[in-house]
Amino acid sequence: MEPVTIGEELLEERRRRRLAGDPRITPEGRELLLRMTTGDLMDEFQAALDADAAADPALGGHDTDDEI
Repeated sequence: MEPVTIGEELLEERRRRRLAGDPRITPEGRELLLRMTTGDLMDEFQAALDADAAADPALGGHDTDDEI
């Protein structure tokens, strides 16, 4: 077996966690997230994101230098 650096071990652990999913999300929460991002709630979710982006200059990508 080839020696592995600590950085490579950390990257592998991160990859394993990412592939396993977030354990803090319940199955019901995962279902809701899928509905919001790809299902029947997608349009409402996008509208809420758009409203947040329009209301907050930092989120909307507006230049905030003039406001400081």
